[in-house]
Amino acid sequence: MKPTYEVNVVQFDVLEALDGVWTTEDFVSLLDAMEYGDTSGICHEELRDMCLLSLQDLEAHEAAELILRHRLTNRLSSGEIKNMSHEMLDEKLWEEYADMALHETLFNIGSLLYCAFPSIFPEPDAVCVRLAVTAVNEDAKQSLSQTLTESFLVRLLADGMESSAVLHRIFGEQLRGQSFPEADLIVWTINKKHGEDHTLELEVISSGYWLDTLRDTRAYESHAYADETH
Repeated sequence: MKPTYEVNVVQFDVLEALDGVWTTEDFVSLLDAMEYGDTSGICHEELRDMCLLSLQDLEAHEAAELILRHRLTNRLSSGEIKNMSHEMLDEKLWEEYADMALHETLFNIGSLLYCAFPSIFPEPDAVCVRLAVTAVNEDAKQSLSQTLTESFLVRLLADGMESSAVLHRIFGEQLRGQSFPEADLIVWTINKKHGEDHTLELEVISSGYWLDTLRDTRAYESHAYADETH
């Protein structure tokens, strides 16, 4: 028997930023790169404000290049970073960049740039979806008691979407198959809490590119499953 779940979409929120992404050390490093001066003894929020003001003294593409180098200098070449700093002015690279492994980082960079230049950079639009997932049969109860994988979660989310949704169009074969390695890159953050009566409360954060189609969904049935392990 296939596992069967009743899924209720409890909340759908659009996020302009993710919590805890930019640390005090990040802001100090960025300010040092802009030759701000002494930052000792300054609290986190003030450092953030100073960093945003200092970024505004640069051309927008220069600010983008500075932050890209701070976060991605070990993963991209100097030429790739320079090209990306111009592309970010018009494109949501957290949706469009070919390497999906960089999407979450590019969202966080785009979010900081938008705070500094809200009329220049694209508006960030990550999505946080809160779900209540109830196991209907024994197979589903057993699955919910185990460690949840990204492949299971993406299939669970996809079951609430129309077949025309981006996730189905691009990854239809993986959603129906037994191997979905890209699922790890689609889901950015997962929080879960076990409730009563075989119910699991889930909070999933990802790009709106993948999850926007759940905006008006309220409830649906799912037969999600995890990848086969060998």
